[in-house]
Amino acid sequence: MWATGNKRFVLIYSIIQCICWIVFRTLVLGFLLRKQSSSQLITRWFIKHGGNGEEAFSSWRAVYNTVTIMTYGSFGLVAATAYHWGDALVSNLVLFHTLGLLLIAFHVWSSRSVYEVLGDFGWFYGDFFARDSSMLSLAPSDFKLYYTGIYRYLNDPEKVIGQAAFYGLALISRSWAVFALALLLQIGSFLFNTYVETPHMQKIYGAQVRRDSGIVRTVKNAVNKGVGQPVFVNGQNGAAKVSEEDRQLLGHHSRNSESLSMVDLLTSTTRPVKDMFLETKGLLSTTTARLAEITLPAELSKIDHLNMYDIKPHPGAAWKMASSGKGSVSSKIAKNMYYLGESIRVSWQAPVNHSRRDWIGIYPVTANFSNQITTVGSKGCYVYTHPDENLLAEMVVGDSVFAGFVKSAANVKDAAGSVDYASMNGLTNGSFARGGSRKRNSASASVQVLQGEVLFSSSALPFKVGTYEMRLHHGGTHAVIAQSKPFEITVCETKDIVRALGQQSAPDPVQASPDDVEYLSHALLHIINKTFAVTDSHAVSLPRESPASIAASNGHMGVDDAGDVAVQTEVVEPLESVSDVFSVDGALDEKQARRLGYAIKEYLGVEFASDVLIHAAKHGATVLDVAKRVVEARKALSAYSSATFLTK
Repeated sequence: MWATGNKRFVLIYSIIQCICWIVFRTLVLGFLLRKQSSSQLITRWFIKHGGNGEEAFSSWRAVYNTVTIMTYGSFGLVAATAYHWGDALVSNLVLFHTLGLLLIAFHVWSSRSVYEVLGDFGWFYGDFFARDSSMLSLAPSDFKLYYTGIYRYLNDPEKVIGQAAFYGLALISRSWAVFALALLLQIGSFLFNTYVETPHMQKIYGAQVRRDSGIVRTVKNAVNKGVGQPVFVNGQNGAAKVSEEDRQLLGHHSRNSESLSMVDLLTSTTRPVKDMFLETKGLLSTTTARLAEITLPAELSKIDHLNMYDIKPHPGAAWKMASSGKGSVSSKIAKNMYYLGESIRVSWQAPVNHSRRDWIGIYPVTANFSNQITTVGSKGCYVYTHPDENLLAEMVVGDSVFAGFVKSAANVKDAAGSVDYASMNGLTNGSFARGGSRKRNSASASVQVLQGEVLFSSSALPFKVGTYEMRLHHGGTHAVIAQSKPFEITVCETKDIVRALGQQSAPDPVQASPDDVEYLSHALLHIINKTFAVTDSHAVSLPRESPASIAASNGHMGVDDAGDVAVQTEVVEPLESVSDVFSVDGALDEKQARRLGYAIKEYLGVEFASDVLIHAAKHGATVLDVAKRVVEARKALSAYSSATFLTK
């Protein structure tokens, strides 16, 4: 009794294990191969983590071989555990064992024949990983289909007779459970072939994939000769016509069915809940912004000449390239475009009595719901327009040290006769009623203003492709007193990187293919310099006779006898040549590695994990070394980056 119960437990366990391996082999490996065919998922993952295409294929072979062995082994365990003949007739015993062994032998012969034709490369689906013999060591010299060996008779032996051994084991064990597992394996093989292997073969080899196998052709020719007329036509016009008619009919039926499907019923039920959630979220955000507007600092209502505050970004490299006829967009569009990592210089203007704690922040255009107050953090993307000594002294590690400076002082006519801060900013709730409007005696009064510049660079830049805006804030608060037009941070084409990120006036250091190591090493050098750029800011004292100092003194800004204080800012790029180690002071931190990995992905289309870059920098990898890995990765991925493949 104990032996019987133990055997039953082993049988149930082995059946469950076999089902799991069959499902894993069909669904998980099928999904991975399908994604590998469409987007090189496996190869990209290995390249991202410091590997290459050869390692990706080698690891795939190990995984596929392990899963296949476990599937066959668990199936054999089920058959061995379920084997029981009892008092069956000897004649039946001999017949079933003979048929089963013949099927197993037939399976072994067919698999051996397939392996002899395909080799390791084809057996493990190597054409999912390479389209060039130089990409993998096991790849053949040419990628063409040759119908030799067993493939002379069958297009896909695995699909037709590839599961014969499992039915043989079902006969030998005389178990319906084993037969059901063999049928499940057959279905899994059919699904794998239909949704993974066949679409990839059609995409890669096109017209080389024959429609009928050798056996089918022989049968069709024999039938046509015996009947005396072409019963089977070698062509696809009729089939295509019927297929199109069936497709239209099925499409019409499916559209009618979709209107009553359970999925649509569930979707129509959940959609109001989702809409209500989104509306509630938007209402809360808007309410927060409105409450913030109501509680704006009272001193804002007393500010004179609000229309004299202004910020304006300078055109970047994209505009310069477009103006010289080398860009891919018009100069009008490129005027509001900047390349990822490129420094952005901004001109600002403010009355001489403006707050020395005024600051400019960069935000995504959709981040704030109000034009009057900023409700989200700048995440370090901010600069002070005109900081004084006290403000500079307050800066600690982690604060922004990107500061602006005054270029000149000027008298500007104020065209506005009167300014009401509340009405100017669109506030109609009367929150500034006690402050009242600030009236001027003349519509053409002359206002003394300061004009200067700030520089956004390095960590003060948003390091993500997208659309942004700049906001000038008053006196260390989040009250907005000026905004810039929306601008876009983007990337250029690989062939334009050296020209776009290098010196505009200088010729390209190399004129070569974007996949050439020499060119990519120079392109990568510019990308790394933009990513690791260091901003050197230091305060200097201006003489009392300088325009900025005189204007500040007249504005009673608390300037001492030594004169005003200005901050000089310059961007220092750490690397000089492609032989330098791609790091700052011989090491990379996590943030720098993430930024560099993102820049390489956006500019060059190759993704590296941050830990891979940190490890490479730690071991002294140069820019040229990284460029070689990028070229290798681009070569491994380029064959599948186009939808056009070999069709003849």
